[in-house]
Amino acid sequence: MLSLKTIAALGAALLLLAGCGSGNGSGNGAGNGTGTASGGGTAHQPHKPGPEQKVLLVWQQNDWMVQLNGGPATKPADAHTKLDKNVGPTKFVVDIAGNTSATFDDSSLSVWEGDNAKSQPQSGINSTQVLPPIITKNGKQLIFYDLNQDAAVTLNYQLGFKNGVKPVDPIIDNGGSD
Repeated sequence: MLSLKTIAALGAALLLLAGCGSGNGSGNGAGNGTGTASGGGTAHQPHKPGPEQKVLLVWQQNDWMVQLNGGPATKPADAHTKLDKNVGPTKFVVDIAGNTSATFDDSSLSVWEGDNAKSQPQSGINSTQVLPPIITKNGKQLIFYDLNQDAAVTLNYQLGFKNGVKPVDPIIDNGGSD
């Protein structure tokens, strides 16, 4: 059974994605006397959602390796997911592979902004770019959304685990939006 927090997060994500569809742009764009255009003819349309990003965590030789979108396994510091400019909200699905005791909980995702900021990890979500995570599959899957809006930014994120398992910290390069 889903918790209220999970249901609320899913609802927020669905509303966010629903607002990203393309509008019809109808309307004449004529002013209404207040300095704003009516009808949506000149309004900025939200960007379409980006393709789902799959992050697979593989425990190898007492360390984590990260596999992005079915590519080769790399060290976490080399695991950069690049979101191009004007790509809209993007869903990240993080799975734990193999027979490991590592599982996620509600405090497993930490996010902070900045280049070269790996030496200064922060707990919690310290960016307006990322929505709180949803945990599924008995703690073996974590889902979150990256909004990729405003200025381009590097997002450092750390995935922590229950049972004292070593965390892993890949990177997202947000292209931002106009």
